[in-house]
Amino acid sequence: MRETRSGPELGRRIGTYHAVGIMGALAQFALRTITLLALVMIGALVWIRPDSTLLKSSVTAAVVIVLFGLRLAWRFVTARCGGNQCRLHQGGVVVTGPFGGVRGAVAWREVTGLRRMSNASLLMAFHRMELERRGGPPLTFIALGFEPALVEVLVKLAARNGLE
Repeated sequence: MRETRSGPELGRRIGTYHAVGIMGALAQFALRTITLLALVMIGALVWIRPDSTLLKSSVTAAVVIVLFGLRLAWRFVTARCGGNQCRLHQGGVVVTGPFGGVRGAVAWREVTGLRRMSNASLLMAFHRMELERRGGPPLTFIALGFEPALVEVLVKLAARNGLE
């Protein structure tokens, strides 16, 4: 395996999928929780009708709009930088950070096991993947969503490379 500026040379790329770290997953949970609370607050303001309901509802709606605007801007920045990706290669896996820098990489010949944990709830659905490796810490990343394509492809690649 030859080291390059962008990480290990692992052969032909098979696919690129969205993957985040723990902070990305927590940020998604926080965004959804704040949005849900703001929508509940707007509903309560409509139901209770206190003084200056229009002003209070407008401020709450502005918070929701700003949160979605920030989310779109963040998605644009990470997409332009090539961030928050899991790049599957014939020879291994490379995970990038939020701004496109290589956060971790592992060759299939160094992987000793694949662990997977899933969670599905109203505010959060994710699959935590952990590639255990010889002589080093595991490469851990999170695939967001109920059934992300990354999970199925990664499990097939792991099986092809001799992992259970």
